[in-house]
Amino acid sequence: MKKAMILMTILFGTFFIGAQEEPQTVHSVIKERKSFEWYTNQYSLWEKEVKKNKKNGEAWINLYTAARMARLSAQENEQTMAWHKTEADVIQKMGKSIKGTYEYYSLLAWYTNVWEAKDKAEEDKIIGYSLKAFELKPNSPDVYPNLMNIYEISRPNKKKQKELSVLWKASGDHTPKLMALSYNALMNTKKNAILLTGGDNDTYPLWIVQHADDYRNDVNVWNVYLLSITDYRNRVFAENGIPELEGQIYETAKIVEHIIKHKGGRELYFYNKGIVASDTSIFEKLYNVGVIYQYSEQSFNNSALIVDHFENKFIVDQLKYDYYISEFAQKDKDWGYAYLPGLVSLYQHYDLVGNKEKAETTKSIILHLGEDFAKLEDIKQEIGLD
Repeated sequence: MKKAMILMTILFGTFFIGAQEEPQTVHSVIKERKSFEWYTNQYSLWEKEVKKNKKNGEAWINLYTAARMARLSAQENEQTMAWHKTEADVIQKMGKSIKGTYEYYSLLAWYTNVWEAKDKAEEDKIIGYSLKAFELKPNSPDVYPNLMNIYEISRPNKKKQKELSVLWKASGDHTPKLMALSYNALMNTKKNAILLTGGDNDTYPLWIVQHADDYRNDVNVWNVYLLSITDYRNRVFAENGIPELEGQIYETAKIVEHIIKHKGGRELYFYNKGIVASDTSIFEKLYNVGVIYQYSEQSFNNSALIVDHFENKFIVDQLKYDYYISEFAQKDKDWGYAYLPGLVSLYQHYDLVGNKEKAETTKSIILHLGEDFAKLEDIKQEIGLD
């Protein structure tokens, strides 16, 4: 009887251990967005892994990422502050356990902000984290965003940008659908245009296309938030004949208004309308021309531009066929949503001129891309499918 009880205890213990939740890889919200609760749970799971083996670099990477994403997804200020402190605690503890490793330098590069450096010596030290991580693991794209910022802003170097872009493109870090959208966005502009972006996924892929493929280098791709860095802003403005805008300016509207006032004869585009506030006069002057928005003081018929780009210039096969399974399926759907405003205008054009075959094809693409889109019902009404 005693042996039977021991056997049952062993079996139950084995089953219980096997049933424990396994930690999952935690990605930045740039690639995959989860709930606040998911990130906090993953933090607890990866914390256990770190306690098992304090030399486990992968566990430290996931532990820190979980803390950072929990902070970014927190709904209350108190939670945000708590997770901000947790981030700092992870970095401090990590430094004692895996110092000198790729993971060590990669996390320091992510955690520290070169724009907050007090002097050049501190700036060089922070930049050194990214350079050392790259030296230890040159084929890991995790540190590429920091390096791109260094070669674009802190230590401008076109040759290094090209080398990095070739590596970044080859890594497959950005999905084919995102890269196709990036080509189309650049293709959607006129010569020597200014294209304003507002995030990682609408800035870095465009720079990669320009530097790795020498494609549309005439287009000035400026991230409006990076333009808040005074020295960088004034440098790119000077290179393009735009007067300096002195001082620490964080208001996007002020920067955009300055560009509009001094852009000269160049066309100005916005990657999406969310870059500017919806209650501003600028917002009302943005016209969809395919996948991006052109700024214009006067209203104009954008249908001809949309038709020309979709029929003759855009890469469009990825809109019709799901030819690969993405690791980040929801993000790939998000890239598809960028085409919907242009496709609605395209459908309306075909419907108006009586081209039923192209209208039906366009309608099927709209319904396919907008399958899970929050405003799909509004789109259906707009194209007469209510």
